[in-house]
Amino acid sequence: MLKQLSINGFTLIAKQEVPFHEGFTAITGETGAGKSVLMKALRLICGDRGQTSMVRSGEEKAVIEGLFDLKDLPQVKNLLVSLEIDSDDELIIRREILENGKGRVRVNGAIVSLSDLEKIGDMLIQMHGQSEQLLLRDIRTHAQMLDDYAGNTELLNDYSALWNEWNSIKNEIRETESRARELAAQKDFLKFQFEELSKTNLKLGEEEELVEKVSRGNKGEIEQNYLMEIQGLIGNDNGILDQTQCLLSKLKGLSQKVPRYEEVLNSLLEVSEPFESNCKDMMRLTPEKSLSEAELDRANGRIAEIQKLKRKYHTDVAGLLELAEKRKEELSCIENLDSDLEELNKKLRVCNEKLEKTAKALSDKRKNAADIFDKAVETNLQSLGMPKAVFKTQIETQDLSANGMDRIEFVLAPNPGEGQKSLQKAVSGGELSRVLLAIKTVMADLDAVPLLIFDEVDSGISGEVGNRIGEALRNLGKHHQVLTITHLHQVACRANHQLSVSKAETDGRTFTTVRDLDYEERIDELARMLGENSEITREHARQLLENNQ
Repeated sequence: MLKQLSINGFTLIAKQEVPFHEGFTAITGETGAGKSVLMKALRLICGDRGQTSMVRSGEEKAVIEGLFDLKDLPQVKNLLVSLEIDSDDELIIRREILENGKGRVRVNGAIVSLSDLEKIGDMLIQMHGQSEQLLLRDIRTHAQMLDDYAGNTELLNDYSALWNEWNSIKNEIRETESRARELAAQKDFLKFQFEELSKTNLKLGEEEELVEKVSRGNKGEIEQNYLMEIQGLIGNDNGILDQTQCLLSKLKGLSQKVPRYEEVLNSLLEVSEPFESNCKDMMRLTPEKSLSEAELDRANGRIAEIQKLKRKYHTDVAGLLELAEKRKEELSCIENLDSDLEELNKKLRVCNEKLEKTAKALSDKRKNAADIFDKAVETNLQSLGMPKAVFKTQIETQDLSANGMDRIEFVLAPNPGEGQKSLQKAVSGGELSRVLLAIKTVMADLDAVPLLIFDEVDSGISGEVGNRIGEALRNLGKHHQVLTITHLHQVACRANHQLSVSKAETDGRTFTTVRDLDYEERIDELARMLGENSEITREHARQLLENNQ
């Protein structure tokens, strides 16, 4: 519950500490006194965005600080733990709005984001002003309220998980079908490329080996030509060996006739033997085995084939091998897609059966709860001055959606003979306020939010209906801390506590103050609300207060 609200430099409030109590508290005051300022401060504590206009003129910043008691709120403590915020049984939320438009949010001293504050605020305070009442015109809130009443949280979680799985499988089927269509359109092209690449039987390093082989073949041909010429020079008739023998024979004859040539002969004889030996060795030399012309043609043709594929696909041999494998996988994928689709459709049918079964269970629970809910809301409406009102939850079957198989809408027949009206359009603001209050009363035990704030829920209401609304709010105060801005003495006199908001001018400045009224002050305030400050009116106010406490 909210224990205290401290406000400094906030619009019309210069400095104010406002205490709050358990049960039902009425907030009263003249029109324009500043009750809306108090509501704005409470909304800021809930996570609403601040504005520079909220900073009081002459102040550097506005500061709003709320003190909450958490001893019976384990769910809030768990949230604080998840946000890594220290907590015990007390929580302090501090909002600072600077005149330059910037602001700071602290929770138990830790700086938090506005979105995290909003999460905390949603668990602490529930505001019901004109805008919140208008939410009843959105039929999506009707399903949420009925599910809360029916206790469908676990069933809704199960359904939501199945709904997500069902949509995930459907998306996978769509993607697989799209992929199948794309691949089928390219099947001939993929098949042609795969066959062209695979029939070539490419191997890594093959091109380099072929180039080396051709190079060796070319060198062998040169070697053979040179050897043929050399051996012809040596061994042919009248070749080098014959010429050498002829030379030696002539020198021998000359040296026999002219002895001085013996020295020349002997010199030649010394070199002729190794020379002849070398020549004979060269005559025995044969070239290394050379590639045939046909083999060279085949090697060159293979190189040309590989280079043609490389130019065509703009990649090397490794890239060609990778592309061939990719095309093989894509062709295999085309063959497997039909079986994949069959398996996915089977999974979808199984999931759809579970989804429909869960949706049916959810719908049955809703219908059973709706009968009890409608009667309870109707009873409360009758006590709120709508004695002939008929409240009905319409549940119509529709296609499966994220919320199940039901379209849920609250309708109201305020008066006999008028027929049921949609809350979206036909119901008046006063009727809508009472519907909201009736629903909140019915769900009082189920609603985990500790503080409920009603901003002029009794607008446009008077007389006996005001008494009924006061009773309803007091009964809500048995389950929650309830704050209500009201202009009706019928409502204020039934509150357990009363805050008075007033406005005054001092030294040319306007100040709004909030006072926690004691018993006698409440009598004065009720007398003001009755419209006449006299002893008779004060006595009437005293009786009202005594009779309703």
